[in-house]
Amino acid sequence: MKKVILFVIDSLHPVVLARILSEGNAPALSFLAKHGTYFDQVISAFPTMTPVATSSMITGTWPDQHRVPGFIWYNEEIRKIVDYGATWQSVLKIGPQQVLRNLLIRLNEEHLNSKTPTLYEELEAGGYSSGNINFFMHRATHRYKAKIPFLLSLATGFRLKQEQVSGPAHLTLGQLIHPPFYGWPVSYPIGPFHRFGVNDVFSGMITAQLVREKKQPDFTVVYFPDNDKYSHEYGPLRSGPSIERADQQIALVLDEFSSWEKALEENVIIVTGDHAQSTVGLGKEYLIDLDYALKSFQRLKATEEASGDDNSKEIAICPNERMAFIYLLQRMNEILPEVVGILAKDPRNAQIAWKVSENRYCVVQGGTEKELCFWRIGPYQDLYGQSWSFEGDLSVVDAQVVDQKIIEFGKFPDAFNRLISALEVRSESRVIVSAASGYEYFAVGAPIHPGGGSHGSLEQEDSTVPMIISGMTVNLKHPRIVDLYSMILEHFGLGR
Repeated sequence: MKKVILFVIDSLHPVVLARILSEGNAPALSFLAKHGTYFDQVISAFPTMTPVATSSMITGTWPDQHRVPGFIWYNEEIRKIVDYGATWQSVLKIGPQQVLRNLLIRLNEEHLNSKTPTLYEELEAGGYSSGNINFFMHRATHRYKAKIPFLLSLATGFRLKQEQVSGPAHLTLGQLIHPPFYGWPVSYPIGPFHRFGVNDVFSGMITAQLVREKKQPDFTVVYFPDNDKYSHEYGPLRSGPSIERADQQIALVLDEFSSWEKALEENVIIVTGDHAQSTVGLGKEYLIDLDYALKSFQRLKATEEASGDDNSKEIAICPNERMAFIYLLQRMNEILPEVVGILAKDPRNAQIAWKVSENRYCVVQGGTEKELCFWRIGPYQDLYGQSWSFEGDLSVVDAQVVDQKIIEFGKFPDAFNRLISALEVRSESRVIVSAASGYEYFAVGAPIHPGGGSHGSLEQEDSTVPMIISGMTVNLKHPRIVDLYSMILEHFGLGR
């Protein structure tokens, strides 16, 4: 049985990957593409944010099932906003200890649905070993004690020293969870200037060492985070140098075998992204200020609790770059039409969506009076075999009916399903807003990237990633990132 290595390059853009492959500047990726199957249109989860997409990859489910809504979201159970560390300002405001606990522990142990098994859990229950290198979705049955570096411990007041983290048989999370190797080489990029080991070179070196020391698990996820930061800063279409550096780390792993061909004889190797990015305009007009737009409502602050005794807070604005949740904390029937009405006036909002009633959802297009309502089950089918009914203007999600009963989505792939999954993740009442091309949401706690790259929206450029599958035969007509889960389980004879 071949082992499986899944390389995930954050914010991998299909156009840029295709370009560097054609130019011959990524020898490892070119080799894998030449000896495998290349997909340039794999649809990610919505919102197109890393915690959401990686949860979908590792559970094979959409957000409405795995229950991780976004990078910033409101948790009704604790009546507080959850932030995994979107900006340094938010880290300082909320507190490093709280943010690190959210990202390192609560994301996997509390926020990710305990009833939705991860790939690690399924594989290890079936008798196969699994591993994780720097991929922050890691819930499994083994327990590890986090070893917080001194500077992080100092920042958190030394309150995270004894925290337990679950994971697969092998788990490496930078310096937080140490790899089981003796005598680390001094060349490992660690410390605060290298994000405490959460970087591409560290991921590549640890993976190569696992192979070299014959400790490679049957299934290993390897995460390369650096391209996301590079794309945010320089723009996604200029991310070629960053992807080429990730290629060097993949080559480092392949070099541990007697030949690259031998690597494919012994392994299935998959390369993909969690989401892509799109370019944000440079001027202030490209930032949609939600605090200003919704200034007439009392807003819950990042450090506050929506106490049952305090009825003054009406909404919680949770920006996720090119999309945002506006949670309705009280008087839902009154506030919802007001919020929708305000947002619908701005043509920079591509979609404003909400749940109308059980199994019925509506979406309007900003700057127009176009409205569309839809629900599951009906006479129309999409490319994925999902059936639908709808009333209104399909152009709101750039869809059309072809061959009488087939719905095709254009600029907003799998729009109905992805909108529903974002509206149904957890029980909180909310309005979802997704930005038009070139725009990004601004609010307290929001990271902004004027002139750079951003993601989060329903739009195709944010939502589409490439995928290379080498070492196995695949038959995926319309791939989505959730398909990885069943494909890997079937490879090991553990199909659902």
